[in-house]
Amino acid sequence: MEKIMKYIFEKYDPSSIILYGSYANKTNNTNSDFDVLVISNTCQYIHDTSFVDDIQLDLFVYPKSYFKNSEIDFMSFVQIFDGKIVYDSDKIGMWLKKRVNYVISSIPYKNYEENKTQIEWCEKMLARSLRKDPEGYYRLHWVLVDSLEIYFDICSLKYYGPKKSLSYMKKKDPVSHALYAEVLEKTTHTSLEKWIHQLRNILEKVEVKD
Repeated sequence: MEKIMKYIFEKYDPSSIILYGSYANKTNNTNSDFDVLVISNTCQYIHDTSFVDDIQLDLFVYPKSYFKNSEIDFMSFVQIFDGKIVYDSDKIGMWLKKRVNYVISSIPYKNYEENKTQIEWCEKMLARSLRKDPEGYYRLHWVLVDSLEIYFDICSLKYYGPKKSLSYMKKKDPVSHALYAEVLEKTTHTSLEKWIHQLRNILEKVEVKD
């Protein structure tokens, strides 16, 4: 990490450096990218995927002037919501992280009817996945991917991408995690049907509780 920081300071004249992803939460392995956002005093926007010390960067550089824009889409920086600020000379990094978290917290949760519609879509996709052709197989994978975020909608939880979501589910709802993991492993109509049935059961329990 020391060599990467040296590279960033020498090349990008940073005002702020925000590390996020696996290197920030110490879950990185030999295949992990080094995810980092740099706010630069002098450089323009660039996406740097260089290798430094045998580690591939996934480095996004933004000019400091960009954050003077009143039209900033803070959701485009959602990945830094729990990032580690490793350098912040002008406190812009802390300001950005706070704004991102404020916007995330302001997003309303879906209501029962909206979640019901999502599950009905899953069931429709499940039926269409029975077609033994490329479109059917595509729909099976489509609903498999989207249904993870739908699970978090139903549970009135924020979705922060697959890695954090699967980790959370494994700890807090091992039954649902096992069903979803089975679909990931086997990717069959039967395993997907059980997973979608679990989503509907969760929704109905939430409705009764409310």
